[in-house]
Amino acid sequence: MNTDFIVNPDAGFANATMTGSSLHNQGYAFEAHGDFAKAEAAYLRAIDVKERGFGPGNTSTAVSQNALGELYIKMDKLSEAEEMLLRALKIRNEIGPQFDAAVTRENLGHLYEKQGDLLKAKDIRLQGASKGAMACGNFYCPKQCPKQIFKRTDLQNCGRCRAVFYCCKPCQAADWKARHKKFCKPKDELKKDATVPEKGK
Repeated sequence: MNTDFIVNPDAGFANATMTGSSLHNQGYAFEAHGDFAKAEAAYLRAIDVKERGFGPGNTSTAVSQNALGELYIKMDKLSEAEEMLLRALKIRNEIGPQFDAAVTRENLGHLYEKQGDLLKAKDIRLQGASKGAMACGNFYCPKQCPKQIFKRTDLQNCGRCRAVFYCCKPCQAADWKARHKKFCKPKDELKKDATVPEKGK
């Protein structure tokens, strides 16, 4: 149940609001200064406090789960990142807002690229297409600030792998230089990779 709008909160809810938000902000500050271990600890405490105070399925908890998922990607803790981002996405798909769900899907897209699975990255991004709720593949897209989401027809994909989607050529160029170049493969190779059986099967 989402309890974001309780008028007379109990002590647990009030603690989750104040302490949970404070811990989240501490995590953000530690992350900005490059102290990922302390950031991780703060985010984990924020999530615990929020889950105990708000109960399951709260959008504020999803904010901290998404932030920790992003941090885990930076730390190359990809299994932990996927678990945390999927938890955030479940809440955001059910409650919204659509922009936040689109951002978490894009974070998962970045994660699956790092794992070498561009088809999975493409699939998670396209889950928002039917809702007209996709995010630009450039993490620092200037249009993210007003929380703009895009229809599939508003976006152009990478001409090489077809797995990432951008709102404009400057965003595509920026993401290519910063990140995507390391993971991009020709689209024909992606199909071949998907048909290669795992060892022992």
